[in-house]
Amino acid sequence: MPKCENNRVELPSRTLCQATRGPCAIVERERGWPDFLRCTPDHFPEGCPNEVQNIKFNSSGQCEAPLVRTDNPKSWYEDVEGCGIQCQNPLFTEAEHQDMHSYIAAFGAVTGLCTLFTLATFVADWRNSNRYPAVILFYVNACFFVGSIGWLAQFMDGARREIVCRADGTMRLGEPTSNETLSCVIIFVIVYYALMAGVVWFVVLTYAWHTSFKALGTTYQPLSGKTSYFHLLTWSLPFVLTVAILAVAQVDGDSVSGICFVGYKNYRYRVMTLFSIKSNHPGLLSEKAASKINETMLRLGIFGFLAFGFVLITFSCHFYDFFNQAEWERSFRDYVLCQANVTIGLPTKKPIPDCEIKNRPSLLVEKINLFAMFGTGIAMSTWVWTKATLLIWRRTWCRLTGQSDDEPKRIKKSKMIAKAFSKRRELLQNPGQELSFSMHTVSHDGPVAGLAFDLNEPSADVSSAWAQHVTKMVARRGAILPQDVSVTPVATPVPPEEKANLWLVEAEISPELEKRLGRRKKRRKRKKEGAWTLVSNPFCPDPIAPAPMAWAQGRRQGLGPIHSRTNLMEAELMDADSDF
Repeated sequence: MPKCENNRVELPSRTLCQATRGPCAIVERERGWPDFLRCTPDHFPEGCPNEVQNIKFNSSGQCEAPLVRTDNPKSWYEDVEGCGIQCQNPLFTEAEHQDMHSYIAAFGAVTGLCTLFTLATFVADWRNSNRYPAVILFYVNACFFVGSIGWLAQFMDGARREIVCRADGTMRLGEPTSNETLSCVIIFVIVYYALMAGVVWFVVLTYAWHTSFKALGTTYQPLSGKTSYFHLLTWSLPFVLTVAILAVAQVDGDSVSGICFVGYKNYRYRVMTLFSIKSNHPGLLSEKAASKINETMLRLGIFGFLAFGFVLITFSCHFYDFFNQAEWERSFRDYVLCQANVTIGLPTKKPIPDCEIKNRPSLLVEKINLFAMFGTGIAMSTWVWTKATLLIWRRTWCRLTGQSDDEPKRIKKSKMIAKAFSKRRELLQNPGQELSFSMHTVSHDGPVAGLAFDLNEPSADVSSAWAQHVTKMVARRGAILPQDVSVTPVATPVPPEEKANLWLVEAEISPELEKRLGRRKKRRKRKKEGAWTLVSNPFCPDPIAPAPMAWAQGRRQGLGPIHSRTNLMEAELMDADSDF
């Protein structure tokens, strides 16, 4: 080249010159074409036959590092045909890659173990732990556990290269593609979907905290009937986002992190309602619930500080990447051009420049960003680091080994009274009968004990004497009466056909109460002489009242009359969740 025949030199045509410049468009954009490649008509005439266009040139040329040869147009580096970026991120050295992989292995394993312990604790005492809003932490930890599995999958034999590299040795960009394996997409779905679901669950947790704390001191159940909507929202929204990202093919592999990913998370946190309840309603809660609020406020404060710190770290790292990304790309292009000039200077014996990437991302910032993500999962698991968790595992161990558990049993007084009322027919025949409570009525604190603010919560201080005399207390309150006896308020009309079957239950009112209510005794008027009076008909005697029961005789002899407040409805006293 060029062709020399009969002392004549055939210059290449303009078409051949333009074809030669095609793979080197980066030279035109960065430096401009040199004189011999400007394809001017003076040197490269138009319309000449191009006899050398079909000549086979030497095809043993290679792309200079950090570019590698590839025939896939999707892998080509911008303005460099036939060459793509190598799979290993050229902005970081091999030693930095190894350091980051060890860092991910350590924190990923710790996060996985902590969240796994949290899940096992919930499952070990699922009967008491499956209560909102505490059970939301179970789903949050489950999401972070699945996400940590996705991060640790790269440490299987040959898995990292399969995940982040294409078959031609270039970096995976714009996945999914039709001619590559699904390993990158699978890891992306595991990590991204799990973390996004964890984020949405955390938002639901803040809402559940807010509504639950506002309802303290009332019988209103703010989360009743909303749990199905929680699941619909938290599982469907990440699914839609995942499908949208896959549809636009925006999944990229990263050799530093060892996964395929696209986005990060954001948290919101709220705790001021607790402080409002504590300061504005000091007498609203029981002593035990108030102490739990103090403990939970401290834990929420620490957790809120950590959550805010992790969010701040994540945003700072993203801003760092955003403002420096253009400079890093420019520095990388200069490095690629420098490497190309080195190959040009070798045959000409010109001075060879030193090529290096002047500006590149900091490995420390990348570590801090990953620490914020893994730290969030660890912080979520700390909610079960309580004394209640130790008791749960102690009971679980005793149950698995068949040993007896000497832990004091805690039974709600309301459930004991409800059981006595449900057994009123048996107690009516045998007033001295003692009630036995099965283990299903025993209540324990779940692993997240600080979030259970039950105003009627069980107490371990219930004496055996109180439990033995609960039947007498229920009877004294007028709950245990014969089947043909009804306690009816004065203002309630009674049908005439039922009057003969009713007993009158009198209630004593103290003089102090009468004075407070403003009631005064009225003097009876004397009967006027000659006035008509009603007397019993000797031919139709009054019906004889039924003989009082044994327990009623005892009360009328020495214990005073029966006291009653209102009609007691069995459906209102019975707890639907209790097992009697």
